[in-house]
Amino acid sequence: MNLLKALILISILTFGHIGFAEMRFVYHAPESDHDFRYKYHWEVLKTALDLTTKKFGPYSLTPSEILTEDQQLAEMKKGSAKLNVMIRETNKVFETELNAVKIPIDRNLIGYRVLLIDRKNQAQLSKVDSLAKLLTFKVGQGAGWGDISILKNSGFNVITEEKYDDLFKSLSTGKFQIFPRGVVEVLEEYRQFKKKYPNLVIDDHVLLYYPLPTYFWFQDSSDGRLMARRVEEGLRFMIKSGSYRNIFDKHYAKVIRELDLNKRVLIKIPNPYLPSSVPFDRKELWFSPEDL
Repeated sequence: MNLLKALILISILTFGHIGFAEMRFVYHAPESDHDFRYKYHWEVLKTALDLTTKKFGPYSLTPSEILTEDQQLAEMKKGSAKLNVMIRETNKVFETELNAVKIPIDRNLIGYRVLLIDRKNQAQLSKVDSLAKLLTFKVGQGAGWGDISILKNSGFNVITEEKYDDLFKSLSTGKFQIFPRGVVEVLEEYRQFKKKYPNLVIDDHVLLYYPLPTYFWFQDSSDGRLMARRVEEGLRFMIKSGSYRNIFDKHYAKVIRELDLNKRVLIKIPNPYLPSSVPFDRKELWFSPEDL
């Protein structure tokens, strides 16, 4: 075997395709052993990357060290090797600093919020039929979460905690009375924390909504733009083929049924921080309880 053939064989064995170096995707790790919020999102990402391997070459998908959302954003902005793909809601500022794939990963299901509460507050919450009445309850959120400014804009009194697990502790001690959780998160969180906090329940009455399209974000660099283009092409193929909806239904169809979303009192609040680029006109990208 001559030298040229040997180099070609090494290239194929190493990279899978001649001329392609491996794309390294470093995503944010769960914030605790109880944090399963992004299982669906990373499955969507992996599927998009698998579908684009022929065009873009091989890839690796590995978790970062544990980072809070504020830390994730800081690492992304400075172009750190610690993190180069992030899941966050969009806003006007982020879109000037980072590269987004402007397709809501979970069809904006995250924008529909049910409330984790202490059992003793259910009777009072069952009387809520307006935003004014819901505003009488203190709200818990994680430090740095994008929801905070949205909730405060509508008049909520928001209490924050630095650590994810501490939110459930503070709810149980009455530091705040409601912990709005995305439909995509709440059942898994309830199962994880119910044993530790036996009075933890999911409110059966209120559905809070604000538009919160959540994207895959990449760094503002040539590599970041290439990674974003690859993922966008993969997602568009998934939408066209139906695999995007199949993964969504696999993870969330049962959850949506269990939570009876179309039978709850729907309270809508605005999100004034959205950029004009949000694709509201593409109805196939958005979930609505009215479709149930």
